[in-house]
Amino acid sequence: MPVPRLRSTLRVWALGMATGTLGAIPHALRAYAGEPRDFLFKFALELVPYSAWALAGPLLLAVFQRVPLESPRLARRMGVLLLAGAGFTQLHVLLLSPVMAALQQWSAHGTSFTEGMWRLLLERGAVGYFEYLLFLAAWTALRTARSLRERELAQSRLAVRLAESRLQALRAQLDPHFLFNTLNAVAGLVRQQRNPEAVEALAELGHLLRVSLEGQGDHEVPLEDELELVRRFLGIEQLRFGGHLTVRFSPAPDTLKARVPALILQPLVENAIKHGIARRAARGEVHVRTERRGDRLLLEVTNDGPGLSSGGARGTGIGVNNTRARIQQLYGERYGLVLEDLPEGGVVARVELPFGESTRG
Repeated sequence: MPVPRLRSTLRVWALGMATGTLGAIPHALRAYAGEPRDFLFKFALELVPYSAWALAGPLLLAVFQRVPLESPRLARRMGVLLLAGAGFTQLHVLLLSPVMAALQQWSAHGTSFTEGMWRLLLERGAVGYFEYLLFLAAWTALRTARSLRERELAQSRLAVRLAESRLQALRAQLDPHFLFNTLNAVAGLVRQQRNPEAVEALAELGHLLRVSLEGQGDHEVPLEDELELVRRFLGIEQLRFGGHLTVRFSPAPDTLKARVPALILQPLVENAIKHGIARRAARGEVHVRTERRGDRLLLEVTNDGPGLSSGGARGTGIGVNNTRARIQQLYGERYGLVLEDLPEGGVVARVELPFGESTRG
């Protein structure tokens, strides 16, 4: 047996013996009060059943860990554990019998070992099964409490990731060059007496800043809300780049109500512009596409700038890394984000998420 497993087994046995000792002392004292002699003998009689459970403790815990009372198949798991309880009750009596035979001197009283064991099973069977159920209930309660603590810790980590993402989005929107170019473009619109467009651009900028600062803190939002935020962001970028930037949206209608992590697309479109469009001398395009594939939601942001092998971003920036970490934290390793070169040129950022519709109105 490996040393860590041996230590764990000894720890379980020691804990069981300590609990058994605490449980046996009151019974032994009550028996001694009724007949004030042979206290140690009475204590031994009370301690032996607990000692037998302590010996079976490691095997008991192994079964509980193997068949936890959790969905799915809760009824089936419960049936397996209840059936296992009958076997553990018999094992308990089997471990108990040799010691009880010695303490109660079965042979001296004309009782064979088999007869004594059957009598012990009749006397201790119901009690032993009840003790098994108590152990199962205690283990389930401890496991549930631990799961709740782990869930709370995971939610705390999600909140930190979301805060980091919001701060990253705000930092990108307040980048000095971006802010200068946007305000300069607005000033140009004013000089050209295109005041309605200038007001609209300032309103879009204010909306983005307000969303970043006053977000509700939801981990997930409807995809249509996320797309609206990206449209506003790209609208300002189009103002900045003029005719140098073309934006195209192709969301599948059946995906608009899907739940997605808040601010999941903004770092990807920022990455596409910074490392794709801004590196092109000619006109560039950013294409945002969504699609449902069975139980999965596919989000894609493509650009026709230089590919990864031609000096484009390799997906190691703060925004992309933050997005990857949040997806893994929310949904596990089955889902994620990849950046790939396109055969016709350019880069695609592809996100796969579990599909689920939002309940928000």
